[in-house]
Amino acid sequence: MPISKKSRIPERGSKQLRKHRHSQQENFYFITTSCFNKQKLFITKDAVQSVFDCIKWLEKEKCMDCYFAILMSDHLHLIFQLLGRKTVSEVMKGLKGFTGRKIKCLLKLNTPVWQDQFYDHLIRKDEDLVEIMKYCLYNPVWAGLVENPFDYPHWKSKFDLGE
Repeated sequence: MPISKKSRIPERGSKQLRKHRHSQQENFYFITTSCFNKQKLFITKDAVQSVFDCIKWLEKEKCMDCYFAILMSDHLHLIFQLLGRKTVSEVMKGLKGFTGRKIKCLLKLNTPVWQDQFYDHLIRKDEDLVEIMKYCLYNPVWAGLVENPFDYPHWKSKFDLGE
């Protein structure tokens, strides 16, 4: 449903998420992407490792510099600096495409692994990068998986976030 001139309420759905997306090299992005239909797919060590291996490969290829990543059973939070000539959408397409194929094979799935869209937020200079990382780090605590966020095994950070 398109935007009505009267109401100015934007239409819902993934097209709206992409509508005003703009990639700026060297800037930091906070990304959240979910599994298809909120499936809990990241419960095996191999599935989790495939995501972290892909992030490492994207860093090696100078597409991004990952500052923080946490993989919950049904979604990923990622904070990275965009490098090179790729856009945020191209980086995410690569990450989701590679990991999707690998995880489908590992888990013998016949459904997609990832939702088509993702949420992105350009981190501005006045925002505190470490505070955003700490917010993500506490996801497993709020989900009731651990009492101490540092006990959750599926995360990495370039910073010492303190225990």
